Amino acid sequence: MIKRHYDKIKGKRVVVTGGLGFVGHNLVKSLVNDYDCQVTVVDDCTNSSEVSIKEVRDKVDFQKISVLDSEKLFPLLRDTQYIFHLACIQIAASGSNPILDMQVNAQSTLQILEHLRHQEHPALERFVYTSSCSVYGSSSRLPVGENDPTRVLSNYAATKLLGEHYTLIYNRNYNIPISVVRYSNVYGFGQSPRNPYCGVLGKFVHNALTGQPLSIFGDGEQTRDYTFISDAVDATILSAVHPMAYGDVFNVGTSVETSVNKLVQLISNYVPGCTVVNVQERDIDNIRRRMIDIEKIHQRLGWTPRVGMQKGIELTMDWYKTTL
Repeated sequence: MIKRHYDKIKGKRVVVTGGLGFVGHNLVKSLVNDYDCQVTVVDDCTNSSEVSIKEVRDKVDFQKISVLDSEKLFPLLRDTQYIFHLACIQIAASGSNPILDMQVNAQSTLQILEHLRHQEHPALERFVYTSSCSVYGSSSRLPVGENDPTRVLSNYAATKLLGEHYTLIYNRNYNIPISVVRYSNVYGFGQSPRNPYCGVLGKFVHNALTGQPLSIFGDGEQTRDYTFISDAVDATILSAVHPMAYGDVFNVGTSVETSVNKLVQLISNYVPGCTVVNVQERDIDNIRRRMIDIEKIHQRLGWTPRVGMQKGIELTMDWYKTTL
């Protein structure tokens, strides 16, 4: 039953902004390899490289432009059937340049929505905005659901939430066909350890395999809800094609709470003797616990994560071994 929804995107014309990023390039490869889509990739290569899509480079139209460059971006949207808007400033960099963070994460979203509002785009089937579960901040209720309060604790969370609001407003007021997904700590293959904004799990796996210490912030008992990359990609595509996703927001996670110390334990099963060092807690995304309620996306869209932590770490390990 769910397969017929995924089939809707087969062979369609698609634009992916931020298409060289971690989630972005995995999404691009899936759209090309699994759905035979005609994909235009938009990325300015600030923290990414064309190397990430080398497997499908000859099958996509890559445009090295800023998502803020309306003159170059908007013509690419003509006759596009699906737009996946992933371009953003990462959470670790958002505080160092808050103006740019606002422009890339929120202003670019508004500019695209305004363009879609004022120009004829009869072919457009869905505009998908990718947000983050960091918008919940430090929630007193776990697992945290889409209707729970947002408690913004960083520039990144503030601008991602603003982008969400713009997206929902343009659906309600101007009937732009949209969906929003909130990712929770995505990890897995394709996350470059050379990228300074690589997630904790990617850094841990890389450091374990190269004999470097695993740095734990604080006591390591802080938890997150880690989502494997293939699950995040599947949920993103499903949110674009499922009629029940229209005009709504969905958490993408696992509803499983995993501590940093537990991550070290799981990685040590594959690389015994890992060295651990405890360092001072960082000042971004510094919350104690996070676990995401995914009942809505399961009930409405039929989506369920397929890759658990142990399997996810194993797959991540295998990828890093081939790329280091």
